Amino acid sequence: MVTLIPLDGIPAGKAGPSRVTVRPAREDEIETLRRIERSAAQAFRLIEAFSWLAVGDVQSAERHHDLIGKGTNWVAAADGDQPVGFLSAEVVGPELHIWEISVDHLHQGFGIGRRLIRHAVEQAAERGLAAVTLTTFRTIPWNCPFYERLGFETLDEAALPARLDAVLDEESGHGLPRDTRCAMRLTIKD
Repeated sequence: MVTLIPLDGIPAGKAGPSRVTVRPAREDEIETLRRIERSAAQAFRLIEAFSWLAVGDVQSAERHHDLIGKGTNWVAAADGDQPVGFLSAEVVGPELHIWEISVDHLHQGFGIGRRLIRHAVEQAAERGLAAVTLTTFRTIPWNCPFYERLGFETLDEAALPARLDAVLDEESGHGLPRDTRCAMRLTIKD
């Protein structure tokens, strides 16, 4: 299924793509997706404590390949079908877990991330899943506050499901301190 979404609400003085198509990612786009993630991470250069993320690892080609095979890796493609963003997720039990969402730095601020999230939620609903989950930074404006505006709720650290607790532990082992991170959930309504 391909979702065609016109862009609206583009900030004044900023010219973005006239149309974005959200569709399944393809194998021949994996290296492009890795470049998009690297580009998106440049926003972290502005935050001293996390500036290392701008040059850190990105999602592996193998991981992209796996999620493409599972049908849970989507791209946002601008005019001419050129990928400008992506969302990688995985069905885990009754939930769709978002592992990564990235928009090329030149295409940020045009609602592309929102459209990718909306598409993932629609896909989860079509699959009969109960919720969409993710982990993110608590205080970085384009992280937790962004997802809250989209309907995600921060889960209480003391009552985290074991799966999300384990994800946060793994992230901590990769240099992302738990006190800077949170798990979030959006319940899908019938």
